[in-house]
Amino acid sequence: MDMSINQRLANFLYEKKISQEELRIKLGLKTRQQVSNWLNCRDHIPDKHLMGIIRLFPELNANWLIREIGSPLIDQKSLRQINRNEFGFCEECLEKDKEIETLKTLLLKKEEEIEKKEKEMRESCRELGKMEERLSQFEKVLAQKECTH
Repeated sequence: MDMSINQRLANFLYEKKISQEELRIKLGLKTRQQVSNWLNCRDHIPDKHLMGIIRLFPELNANWLIREIGSPLIDQKSLRQINRNEFGFCEECLEKDKEIETLKTLLLKKEEEIEKKEKEMRESCRELGKMEERLSQFEKVLAQKECTH
């Protein structure tokens, strides 16, 4: 059975459990009615929105969506190769970038903690210095009292 682009998009969204509202938000559309009209085959999907959909869902086979050639989803191995060739990145690199960002965040937090502890230590040293000075003064006063007795 031949399906229209609209029907294929509706099937893809259903299989991926993506709501009309989610698609509307991701495409930056003003109303969900636009998406509803597409999925119910009342309106043609504008080319700019088709391109947006293909960019949003890299696993969606554009040939299947537009021409009904091939299967709806691109297998993961092919997807990684497409991403590597077309966009100059790979999934593994993206995962490592996420890990690096997480580590940077943790490092910043630790640096802030160290800074806070250093500040507390400096404050404690100042307090200790004041206490030592007061102790020295008490010792002098005590020594003077002992001399007078």
